[in-house]
Amino acid sequence: MNIKAIYGVCLTNATIYRIMRLNGVQSIIRKKRKKYGKISHHQIPNLLQRDFTTTAPNQKWSIDVSYLHAVGKRLYLCAIKDLYDKSIRAYSISRFNDNRLVFESLNKALDESPLNQREGLILHSDQGSQFTSIPYELLLKEHQIQHSVSYKGSCADNVPIESWFSALKTESIYLHRKITPERMVELVSTYVSYYNEKRLQEQLKELTPIQYRSLALR
Repeated sequence: MNIKAIYGVCLTNATIYRIMRLNGVQSIIRKKRKKYGKISHHQIPNLLQRDFTTTAPNQKWSIDVSYLHAVGKRLYLCAIKDLYDKSIRAYSISRFNDNRLVFESLNKALDESPLNQREGLILHSDQGSQFTSIPYELLLKEHQIQHSVSYKGSCADNVPIESWFSALKTESIYLHRKITPERMVELVSTYVSYYNEKRLQEQLKELTPIQYRSLALR
């Protein structure tokens, strides 16, 4: 919550931390997890090269799949993040971690971003089998998207979307127990809306991703 934007009150970070300590309030700290690179054989270049800078929306997208543990069932979440405004452009949830899950997310994102708004778009992923498959490569070519994949044994370029998965789980999913598959879908939907439309970000000049994006697309 940004009290400056909501209440018009300006406080330094140090003051906020002091008030939090006095009231026994502690922020949620995400646990750092060791990452292991996925190894495969392909000739797809790494166009991102750990350069996350952009000057406009739809220049660089990051895509990946993450696990969601529901009661009696494992679900898979595929999401696409725009590195310009950090917004989640699209996501899909399925019981299966397959091409259909990835293609559904990508097609949703493309429906919201016409070709004239994403010329030269780079879509970056790790070396997951879906992202190095021929059907996926053909789909990107069909929509004039530049295919980019992380180096073998390295996941540094996938940090943007991985950090969002971490935020989703830490700020929402891990706060609940015994989540049914249906409830899991609701939690993800609610968090995506909150993240895109209400969660103010300091890196975006204390705006939400959608607010920041709208300024560039006027």
